[in-house]
Amino acid sequence: MAVSGILRKESCILELEANNKKNAISEIGEKLKITKKIKNYPQFIKDVLAREKLGSTGIGNRIAIPHARTNSVKDIVIGFGKTKFGIDFNALDGEKVNLIFLMGANTKQLNLYLRILAEISKLLMNEGFRQTLLEAKNTSKIIDTIKHFENNLK
Repeated sequence: MAVSGILRKESCILELEANNKKNAISEIGEKLKITKKIKNYPQFIKDVLAREKLGSTGIGNRIAIPHARTNSVKDIVIGFGKTKFGIDFNALDGEKVNLIFLMGANTKQLNLYLRILAEISKLLMNEGFRQTLLEAKNTSKIIDTIKHFENNLK
């Protein structure tokens, strides 16, 4: 399964209102409710924030991938948000984050969870991909960009 097979345009936010890590995770998480894959939203957010305490998911290049394996979701979910102002995620490079992929997977989905995390990371290593996401003016462009780069980075 590819990232584009999980992420829906309804789960994307073109301009986050949040100005901190916790609120950004919650804001994107709210969009994931529409998937009906989250059994317990407050627990899902709590689990993602607990994972974040283990080590920042701000991986550098203005990117964060907050995630958790949790029984509060039925199936893997991904949400996306971006901000032009940047949010402090205690990123490895010390820079603020502009692109955030929020992911949750059921505890029984370890292999899929790791595969999707690796796929997101691979896509985000590409500067053209990151730049296209930053410039996207609508959620369809986000999904189209992911599909395009998934097909061309194999």
